[in-house]
Amino acid sequence: MRVIVFKSAVYMIVFCLAMLHSVQNGFCGKDRFVETDEYKGKEFHKGCIADYKSLVEGDDLKWVWVAQDSKIGEHSLIVTSFKDLSGELRKSQLSEVKEMFTEILGKIKGGKATLKAEICIYEVQKFSQGKAWIPFAGGHQMQAGVGAELILRDGNKVVALIRHFAREGVRVEDAAQEVADDMKKFLKDQK
Repeated sequence: MRVIVFKSAVYMIVFCLAMLHSVQNGFCGKDRFVETDEYKGKEFHKGCIADYKSLVEGDDLKWVWVAQDSKIGEHSLIVTSFKDLSGELRKSQLSEVKEMFTEILGKIKGGKATLKAEICIYEVQKFSQGKAWIPFAGGHQMQAGVGAELILRDGNKVVALIRHFAREGVRVEDAAQEVADDMKKFLKDQK
């Protein structure tokens, strides 16, 4: 009887230590952006986020970091800075994309203080009919794609970092709307 109790206690201790180890290593096994081929590769597009070390793989967004207990969804949001670092957008496209992000993210209305969003477009991929031949993925890969980064501040304190890329439709503006919608959904859910 004592052997069974001892074995059970040992198993419980090992289980608790394993759980503690996974919590201490953060995000329970989620990939870190700085450890990926995307970050290390020669095709890496730098955005406006200065340090990517804290970004981890998100569920609905590609790469995210949110300060603990920030409850972003309870705040309002305003876009204070918008840049095109890709160099691929025409002035008319840039104006439309900026207005789209401002409108979509401006729909986050909470009762707490207003958070300030700095956004940059780091990559633009135009619609490419030639990619249609790619087996199993061509229909998706040929769509326009936009990559954007968002830095969210409460005063001077950074409360969230997001790096996200999405594809949608034929126009770059369609892909940008998809990115903005994905960001809005994620931020509103942070309560």
